[in-house]
Amino acid sequence: MTVDIKDEEIVWTDDALKRVENAPDFVKPGIRKLMVKRAKERGKKIIDSEFLTEIRNESMMLASKRMKKIGFEELKMDAFDKAKEKLRSARKKDVIDNIKNFLSKRTSKNEVIIEKFSQYLEDDSQGLGWTKEARERMEKVPPFVREMAKKTIEEQAKKKGYRMITAEFLKEAFNELIPSAAKNAIGIKS
Repeated sequence: MTVDIKDEEIVWTDDALKRVENAPDFVKPGIRKLMVKRAKERGKKIIDSEFLTEIRNESMMLASKRMKKIGFEELKMDAFDKAKEKLRSARKKDVIDNIKNFLSKRTSKNEVIIEKFSQYLEDDSQGLGWTKEARERMEKVPPFVREMAKKTIEEQAKKKGYRMITAEFLKEAFNELIPSAAKNAIGIKS
């Protein structure tokens, strides 16, 4: 599948298309639209399964931050009913019902979803989100430069349209921002 965006083409890999086809019908159009938008923002020409995962994780992180603002500190399946009580929009209530109905049919995967959302709910960062892998990688940066490095990396991510710092983005940022001699000195391979 090829999607035109102002004289640019965004190509979807077969794996990415299959993943979208396996998504619930009520989210497929939103996924397609969001993926093309993020690909355009980041100068990507190909939407693959890895990029889908990256954007899904960003979306989960953003949703978790919104949930926290409503007052949720943890996510359980009964949280959907509590969320509906706080919403006024009938359309949003329908979305919650659709999600809840979909998840009730695939209980084996719900624990994985809840665990991932829980990780993001525990994240107290105010700006961009950080994946567990990215945080672990940052722990390897010497403490005396860690905060400065974190700030620089977040600025770089914002410029490039990222909403979440991943281990892959850290690698990219380190390659762009840190001179080879400095990377060698702190044990980072290019």
